[in-house]
Amino acid sequence: MIARARVLSSRRLTPTTHGIRLEKPRGFAFRPVQYVGLEIATRDGSEEYPMSLASSPTRDYLEFGARISPSPWKEGFRALSPGDEVEVDGPYGRFVLDESRDAVFVARGIGVTPLKGMAEYVADTQWSHDAVLVFSNQREEEIVYREELDALVRTNSRFRVLHTLTQEPDGSAWSGRRGRLDPTLLAEAGKSLRDPTWYVCGSPRMVHSVVGMLYGLGVPETRIDYEAFFGYA
Repeated sequence: MIARARVLSSRRLTPTTHGIRLEKPRGFAFRPVQYVGLEIATRDGSEEYPMSLASSPTRDYLEFGARISPSPWKEGFRALSPGDEVEVDGPYGRFVLDESRDAVFVARGIGVTPLKGMAEYVADTQWSHDAVLVFSNQREEEIVYREELDALVRTNSRFRVLHTLTQEPDGSAWSGRRGRLDPTLLAEAGKSLRDPTWYVCGSPRMVHSVVGMLYGLGVPETRIDYEAFFGYA
Protein backbone atom coordinates (compact mmCIF):
# COMPACT_ATOMS: atom_id res chain seq x y z
CA MET A 1 0.00 0.00 0.00
CA ILE A 2 1.26 3.47 -0.90
CA ALA A 3 -0.48 6.37 0.79
CA ARG A 4 0.01 9.99 1.73
CA ALA A 5 0.04 10.82 5.43
CA ARG A 6 0.02 14.08 7.34
CA VAL A 7 2.53 14.86 10.08
CA LEU A 8 0.79 15.25 13.45
CA SER A 9 3.84 16.05 15.56
CA SER A 10 7.61 16.38 15.23
CA ARG A 11 9.87 16.57 18.28
CA ARG A 12 13.33 15.97 19.67
CA LEU A 13 13.29 12.71 21.64
CA THR A 14 16.78 12.97 23.13
CA PRO A 15 19.79 15.17 22.33
CA THR A 16 20.65 12.85 19.43
CA THR A 17 17.30 11.46 18.25
CA HIS A 18 14.14 12.85 16.66
CA GLY A 19 10.63 11.45 16.34
CA ILE A 20 7.45 12.09 14.38
CA ARG A 21 3.86 10.94 14.43
CA LEU A 22 1.73 10.61 11.32
CA GLU A 23 -1.99 10.23 10.93
CA LYS A 24 -2.69 6.60 10.02
CA PRO A 25 -3.84 6.33 6.39
CA ARG A 26 -7.29 4.84 5.94
CA GLY A 27 -7.06 1.06 5.54
CA PHE A 28 -3.41 0.88 6.60
CA ALA A 29 -2.85 -2.29 8.63
CA PHE A 30 0.34 -3.91 9.88
CA ARG A 31 1.59 -6.58 12.25
CA PRO A 32 3.40 -5.68 15.49
CA VAL A 33 5.59 -4.31 14.16
CA GLN A 34 6.77 -4.08 10.59
CA TYR A 35 8.57 -1.37 8.63
CA VAL A 36 7.67 0.96 5.80
CA GLY A 37 9.39 3.01 3.16
CA LEU A 38 9.03 6.63 4.25
CA GLU A 39 9.40 9.14 1.42
CA ILE A 40 10.03 12.75 2.39
CA ALA A 41 11.30 15.94 0.80
CA THR A 42 15.05 16.44 1.19
CA ARG A 43 17.55 19.01 -0.08
CA ASP A 44 18.29 16.55 -2.91
CA GLY A 45 14.64 15.96 -3.81
CA SER A 46 12.18 13.31 -2.64
CA GLU A 47 13.87 10.31 -1.07
CA GLU A 48 12.55 7.08 0.46
CA TYR A 49 14.18 5.37 3.44
CA PRO A 50 13.16 2.18 5.28
CA MET A 51 11.87 2.94 8.78
CA SER A 52 10.64 0.58 11.49
CA LEU A 53 7.31 1.54 12.96
CA ALA A 54 7.64 2.64 16.59
CA SER A 55 3.94 2.30 17.39
CA SER A 56 1.48 -0.54 17.83
CA PRO A 57 -1.15 -1.28 15.18
CA THR A 58 -3.68 -0.67 17.97
CA ARG A 59 -2.82 3.05 17.99
CA ASP A 60 -4.53 5.56 15.70
CA TYR A 61 -1.26 7.04 14.46
CA LEU A 62 2.06 5.89 13.00
CA GLU A 63 5.22 6.75 14.92
CA PHE A 64 8.86 6.81 13.82
CA GLY A 65 12.14 7.64 15.50
CA ALA A 66 15.60 8.20 14.03
CA ARG A 67 19.05 9.16 15.16
CA ILE A 68 20.07 12.61 14.00
CA SER A 69 22.76 12.79 11.32
CA PRO A 70 23.79 15.19 8.52
CA SER A 71 22.49 12.95 5.73
CA PRO A 72 19.93 14.60 3.42
CA TRP A 73 17.17 12.19 4.48
CA LYS A 74 17.80 12.55 8.22
CA GLU A 75 17.93 16.34 7.93
CA GLY A 76 14.64 16.25 6.03
CA PHE A 77 13.14 13.98 8.69
CA ARG A 78 14.18 16.35 11.47
CA ALA A 79 12.78 19.35 9.55
CA LEU A 80 9.27 17.89 9.23
CA SER A 81 6.54 20.00 10.84
CA PRO A 82 2.88 19.36 11.72
CA GLY A 83 0.80 19.59 8.57
CA ASP A 84 3.55 18.43 6.21
CA GLU A 85 2.78 15.40 4.07
CA VAL A 86 4.92 12.32 3.49
CA GLU A 87 4.45 9.09 1.54
CA VAL A 88 4.20 5.74 3.30
CA ASP A 89 4.94 2.54 1.35
CA GLY A 90 4.27 -0.79 3.06
CA PRO A 91 4.13 -2.50 5.41
CA TYR A 92 7.01 -4.93 4.95
CA GLY A 93 9.12 -7.25 7.07
CA ARG A 94 8.97 -10.38 9.20
CA PHE A 95 10.40 -8.99 12.46
CA VAL A 96 7.05 -9.33 14.23
CA LEU A 97 5.78 -10.43 17.61
CA ASP A 98 4.98 -14.10 18.19
CA GLU A 99 1.76 -13.79 20.18
CA SER A 100 1.89 -17.38 21.45
CA ARG A 101 4.72 -17.05 24.01
CA ASP A 102 6.57 -14.80 26.46
CA ALA A 103 9.00 -12.25 25.02
CA VAL A 104 12.33 -10.64 25.84
CA PHE A 105 13.13 -7.48 23.89
CA VAL A 106 16.80 -6.45 23.73
CA ALA A 107 17.65 -3.02 22.33
CA ARG A 108 20.42 -0.49 22.19
CA GLY A 109 19.64 3.17 21.53
CA ILE A 110 17.27 3.95 18.67
CA GLY A 111 17.03 0.20 18.03
CA VAL A 112 14.20 0.27 20.56
CA THR A 113 11.75 1.66 18.01
CA PRO A 114 10.10 -1.59 16.80
CA LEU A 115 10.31 -3.07 20.30
CA LYS A 116 8.45 -0.07 21.73
CA GLY A 117 5.69 -0.79 19.22
CA MET A 118 5.60 -4.42 20.33
CA ALA A 119 5.46 -3.34 23.99
CA GLU A 120 2.53 -1.04 23.23
CA TYR A 121 0.75 -3.92 21.54
CA VAL A 122 1.35 -6.09 24.63
CA ALA A 123 -0.25 -3.41 26.81
CA ASP A 124 -3.12 -2.44 24.52
CA THR A 125 -4.30 -6.00 23.90
CA GLN A 126 -3.97 -7.16 27.53
CA TRP A 127 -1.59 -9.83 26.32
CA SER A 128 -1.69 -13.10 28.25
CA HIS A 129 2.12 -13.47 28.31
CA ASP A 130 4.98 -11.75 30.12
CA ALA A 131 7.44 -9.43 28.40
CA VAL A 132 10.74 -7.82 29.44
CA LEU A 133 12.70 -5.07 27.68
CA VAL A 134 16.47 -4.98 28.21
CA PHE A 135 17.48 -1.49 27.10
CA SER A 136 21.07 -0.26 26.79
CA ASN A 137 21.98 3.40 26.28
CA GLN A 138 25.10 5.49 26.77
CA ARG A 139 23.65 8.05 29.19
CA GLU A 140 20.38 8.64 31.01
CA GLU A 141 19.52 11.62 28.81
CA GLU A 142 19.71 9.31 25.78
CA ILE A 143 16.99 6.87 26.88
CA VAL A 144 14.64 7.04 23.90
CA TYR A 145 10.89 7.00 24.64
CA ARG A 146 11.56 6.82 28.37
CA GLU A 147 8.26 8.44 29.40
CA GLU A 148 6.28 6.15 27.12
CA LEU A 149 8.06 3.04 28.40
CA ASP A 150 7.58 4.10 32.03
CA ALA A 151 3.87 4.55 31.34
CA LEU A 152 3.65 1.06 29.84
CA VAL A 153 5.28 -0.40 32.96
CA ARG A 154 2.82 1.44 35.22
CA THR A 155 -0.23 0.26 33.30
CA ASN A 156 0.82 -3.32 32.52
CA SER A 157 1.93 -5.60 35.34
CA ARG A 158 3.20 -8.16 32.82
CA PHE A 159 5.76 -5.80 31.26
CA ARG A 160 9.00 -4.52 32.82
CA VAL A 161 12.14 -2.73 31.67
CA LEU A 162 15.75 -3.40 32.67
CA HIS A 163 17.88 -0.34 31.86
CA THR A 164 21.66 -0.27 31.69
CA LEU A 165 23.92 2.70 30.87
CA THR A 166 27.42 2.40 29.45
CA GLN A 167 28.79 5.97 29.71
CA GLU A 168 26.83 7.65 32.51
CA PRO A 169 29.19 10.01 34.39
CA ASP A 170 30.29 9.00 37.86
CA GLY A 171 28.49 10.96 40.55
CA SER A 172 25.29 11.44 38.54
CA ALA A 173 21.85 10.82 40.02
CA TRP A 174 21.52 7.55 38.10
CA SER A 175 21.06 4.66 40.56
CA GLY A 176 20.34 1.92 38.05
CA ARG A 177 22.56 -0.57 36.26
CA ARG A 178 25.77 0.46 34.57
CA GLY A 179 27.75 -1.46 31.99
CA ARG A 180 27.27 -3.14 28.66
CA LEU A 181 24.83 -5.85 27.76
CA ASP A 182 26.23 -9.12 29.07
CA PRO A 183 25.12 -12.73 29.61
CA THR A 184 24.35 -12.07 33.29
CA LEU A 185 21.84 -9.33 32.47
CA LEU A 186 20.28 -11.38 29.67
CA ALA A 187 19.93 -14.39 31.95
CA GLU A 188 18.26 -12.20 34.57
CA ALA A 189 15.78 -10.94 31.98
CA GLY A 190 14.75 -14.41 30.88
CA LYS A 191 14.89 -16.38 34.12
CA SER A 192 11.24 -15.94 35.14
CA LEU A 193 9.77 -16.39 31.66
CA ARG A 194 8.41 -19.51 30.03
CA ASP A 195 10.49 -20.43 26.95
CA PRO A 196 10.41 -16.86 25.58
CA THR A 197 11.18 -15.60 22.12
CA TRP A 198 14.06 -13.12 22.12
CA TYR A 199 13.82 -10.03 19.89
CA VAL A 200 17.11 -8.19 19.35
CA CYS A 201 17.43 -4.82 17.62
CA GLY A 202 20.32 -2.41 17.24
CA SER A 203 23.48 -1.97 15.19
CA PRO A 204 24.84 -5.00 13.31
CA ARG A 205 27.70 -5.27 15.82
CA MET A 206 25.33 -5.16 18.79
CA VAL A 207 22.98 -7.71 17.25
CA HIS A 208 25.84 -10.10 16.47
CA SER A 209 27.17 -9.77 20.02
CA VAL A 210 23.83 -10.33 21.74
CA VAL A 211 22.85 -13.27 19.55
CA GLY A 212 26.19 -14.88 20.39
CA MET A 213 25.52 -14.40 24.10
CA LEU A 214 22.09 -15.98 23.74
CA TYR A 215 23.59 -19.01 22.03
CA GLY A 216 26.04 -19.22 24.92
CA LEU A 217 23.11 -19.23 27.34
CA GLY A 218 21.58 -22.16 25.48
CA VAL A 219 18.80 -20.25 23.74
CA PRO A 220 17.92 -22.15 20.54
CA GLU A 221 18.09 -20.39 17.20
CA THR A 222 14.35 -20.90 16.74
CA ARG A 223 13.71 -18.65 19.76
CA ILE A 224 15.78 -15.72 18.49
CA ASP A 225 14.58 -13.03 16.08
CA TYR A 226 16.60 -9.95 15.24
CA GLU A 227 16.77 -6.84 13.12
CA ALA A 228 19.96 -4.87 12.48
CA PHE A 229 19.89 -1.12 11.89
CA PHE A 230 22.65 -0.26 9.44
CA GLY A 231 24.30 3.14 9.40
CA TYR A 232 25.43 3.46 12.99
CA ALA A 233 28.02 1.68 15.11
